[in-house]
Amino acid sequence: MILPPQDTERFYRIWWALLRYVNTQKHFIRDFPATSSEGSVKLEDAAKIRDALWKDDTLREKFIAENPDALPTEDLEVVASWKHRVAGNFYVMRHLKKYSIFLSESPAHAYGVLGLISPLEEVVGPYLPVYVQAVLLPFEDKITYDSLMAPYSISFGPGIRADMKTWLRDAEEREGILTSLTPRRKLAADEARSQAHARNEKIIAEFRTALYKSGVSPKMAEQHTGNLQSFADHLLTSSLPRPLLKMQTKDIESYLNDLNPKDVKTCLTSFKRYVRFLWDSGRSEPDALYDLQDLLKSYQHKT
Repeated sequence: MILPPQDTERFYRIWWALLRYVNTQKHFIRDFPATSSEGSVKLEDAAKIRDALWKDDTLREKFIAENPDALPTEDLEVVASWKHRVAGNFYVMRHLKKYSIFLSESPAHAYGVLGLISPLEEVVGPYLPVYVQAVLLPFEDKITYDSLMAPYSISFGPGIRADMKTWLRDAEEREGILTSLTPRRKLAADEARSQAHARNEKIIAEFRTALYKSGVSPKMAEQHTGNLQSFADHLLTSSLPRPLLKMQTKDIESYLNDLNPKDVKTCLTSFKRYVRFLWDSGRSEPDALYDLQDLLKSYQHKT
């Protein structure tokens, strides 16, 4: 759950040089050590320098241009990548073997974050969720933080805990756990389909469970699930494959128009069930669901 030791050492070498440069520009403290091994900086002083850095991006850009510590090009590229940082308040939701999951507020995104010297479980504690203020930074193809993190002394009741679980579930189903902050390369169609298929499987499984719980007969539950699976497969055949949760009304309209007329009625019922599932589970915005309902009603009048 931490960066490899050589990466942590490299991070701090870059980070220390950047903080020292900002201090020379802003004059927060008189004697800033040349290297972290030559001395330390009080936490409150480091926080002041850090805040000044992130408040004024020209400081970071000037550091890259002047390169006062003669850092190699690859280290300057790391500093340049920090324009893609994500700062704010986060809920630390889980500590996993690969990373800790940070959940942003609005909009909700789930980030897989690595610690530096210590695992994040030791930094924020094992009792989750924890509400923290942090600046997440890209480091090559990983996400870490700027070494300064401020947990809030807040406890959460069962209501907000349930909401957080829903926000995390939605973020995971919509886009997965984000493990990089730098702009992603455009996914090849096959890779995009594979990722969308994996997310669809989870949604379809939960849709099937919801149907059984609602009292629908096994035969009808499997029919509705099969219809949704066929539609999901249809979405993946497009030149821009996307998962079920990103479907649009035009997708359903196109799909229904291509069906045999005798199959449209059954599919309409399946789509209505799916819209109800999305509503009950809070997986979609109400306005989007109203649009879907209106579309399905218009087709029902035609059949």
